[in-house]
Amino acid sequence: MAKLTLSEFQHLFSQASLRPENTGVDPSLLNGIIPGGTLTSDAAIEVYRTGHIVRLTEALGETFEAVWWVAGDEHYFQLAKEFLLTHPSASYNLSDFGKLFPDFLDKRQPFSDLPFLADLARFEWLFKEIFHLPQHTSLTADQFHQHPLSGNLRLSFGPSIRVFQSPYSVYEIWKLRGTIQNSLPEKIWGTPQWLLCYKHQQQVYIKHVSEPEYLLLGHLIAGASIEESLDRTLQEFSDITATTVSDLFTVIKHTEIVTLLTENTAPISGDADL
Repeated sequence: MAKLTLSEFQHLFSQASLRPENTGVDPSLLNGIIPGGTLTSDAAIEVYRTGHIVRLTEALGETFEAVWWVAGDEHYFQLAKEFLLTHPSASYNLSDFGKLFPDFLDKRQPFSDLPFLADLARFEWLFKEIFHLPQHTSLTADQFHQHPLSGNLRLSFGPSIRVFQSPYSVYEIWKLRGTIQNSLPEKIWGTPQWLLCYKHQQQVYIKHVSEPEYLLLGHLIAGASIEESLDRTLQEFSDITATTVSDLFTVIKHTEIVTLLTENTAPISGDADL
């Protein structure tokens, strides 16, 4: 039998380490394994396979702590195993593992009484992303006040600024993670929410906003001018009040999420990714 190249060996070893239980290993790989002690080649690969699954399960649980807490140990371990066997890690950085977990839960829908699980996972992945993004240099509230808020003014936001929405109160569930709860009644998670998520002085902050504020903020973050953002928001909320707009800009000022204010009369194309 021809000797495997390094790339062939790596490919077969990767497949073997993530194979389901009770499935065979390519004989050409077994011939290239030199086990230690009394282990057979099969047993040596099985030790690695088990350890690999455990490490990835733990890494996934560090990111999706609230999902683990809601699902419980037994169900979480089963879901994690099913996910990693169907979505093998493609990155050398273990912290990248799990990006597709929310989509997996969305398609899988493992619990009929916990319809929020996929959105909870999306929130946890977003929180992780924001936490690892660089800190920005903010305009202070005083610097912000020096610019008149004309219609063609555009706001540049820091790289860690995000908006998040869900038909479920996933932030409230996330805050309960690790506590002892006999159940999660719908009154806890059954209302929609819109959130401003941002990093400031190395801390991640979450702030509730209304749906009109969420839409307006999303358009501003996408690069639309104040006038363009208001026009687009008014298409969906024709009754938005001046007070709502004023309150949102007060939030923008005092959270220091803006890095630059510019005057630009040229319109842009596209909307916010809401």
